[in-house]
Amino acid sequence: MLKWIKRKAILTFLFVWSQSSISQNIYDTALVDTVSLKYKKGFDVQDFIKMTKADTSFYRAFKNLRMYPHISENKIEIFDKRWNEVGHLFRKANHFSDGSKGWIKITEENTNGKVYKKNGAHKYFTAEMYDKVFFKTGEFPVDNSVKSSYAQKKMQGLSTKDKYYEKLKTFMFSPGTKVKGVPFIGKKLDIFNDKMAKYYDFTIEKTFFKDSIPCYKFSCVKKPNVSDKQVTITRLVTFYDRRTMKIIARSYSLKDVTPMFSFDMKMFIELNYDFGEYLPLKIKYRGEWDVPFKKGEQIKFEMNCTNYRKIGN
Repeated sequence: MLKWIKRKAILTFLFVWSQSSISQNIYDTALVDTVSLKYKKGFDVQDFIKMTKADTSFYRAFKNLRMYPHISENKIEIFDKRWNEVGHLFRKANHFSDGSKGWIKITEENTNGKVYKKNGAHKYFTAEMYDKVFFKTGEFPVDNSVKSSYAQKKMQGLSTKDKYYEKLKTFMFSPGTKVKGVPFIGKKLDIFNDKMAKYYDFTIEKTFFKDSIPCYKFSCVKKPNVSDKQVTITRLVTFYDRRTMKIIARSYSLKDVTPMFSFDMKMFIELNYDFGEYLPLKIKYRGEWDVPFKKGEQIKFEMNCTNYRKIGN
C-alpha cells in the first residue's frame, strides 16, 4: 500500500521540477531576464486560459524529442533528507531517427553512489520514470502529429507503470485540468475550474524571453492569502512566442501535504524554434516527497539537448 502511495506521490508531478533558494535559481532563470511591458490591448486572461487548454504545440515539441536526431546530456542527482548528495548519474547519448522509427545510443555513462540495485534496476522510482520517458530501449516508432490538445486516455488494460505515465502526460501537456486517479489532489489540479480559479491570480505580461524572444508571459500564481492546503499547483507560468503564439517555455510548481504523503516539486522546460519546429532544449526538475514509514526521495535532474538535425542530415 505504501509503495503504491509513493508512486502516486511522484506521479503527481514526477516528474513528474522546491521551495529553497536553489529551486528559485533553477526555475526562475527564464524570468529574471524578462523586461515587463504593457501587454497587447485586446488579449485577456480568458483568452490565455483557452489557449493553454487548447494548445498542441507543447505536446508536439516533446514528441519531437524522438522525431529529430540530436545529442543529449543528462544528470540525475540523489540526496538524503538533508539534501546531502548520496548518488548521481551522468549520461550522454545520441538520439537517432529516420522519420518512422527511432533509437538511442548511450555514448557515456558515469555513476557514483547508490543509483542502481544489484540486479541493474533503478533504485529510485523517479530515475526509473526518467528512463521510461526519455530513454526507450531498442527501436521504437516515432510520430510528431498532434490532432488536438492532450486528453487523459482510458487506463483499462494498461500496466501499473503505464498508468502512472499516462497521468504524468495529462498533467504535463494539459496543465490546469483534472487528472483522474490521483488521490486527494486530482481535482485540485483543475485550476481553471471556477471552484479552483478563485484561489489564483492570473496575469499577462508582454515581455522578452531570455532578452531576445518576444513573448506573452501568462502566470497563474496562488494568491498570498490562500492556504497551502487549498491548492496543489502554487505556480504555473507559460511563455507564448509572440511570433507564432506557440509555447516557448513553461515552469510548474507544486506543493501539498496530505494524510498519506507530502511533496514539493518544480520543473522548468525551455524550447527552441528551429527549421519550423519547437524542440526541447532544457528540462530541469527538483523534487522531494515523503511517505510515512518509507524512505522518501529528494532528486534533481537536468536534460540538455543540442545539435538537432533534420531527418536525413
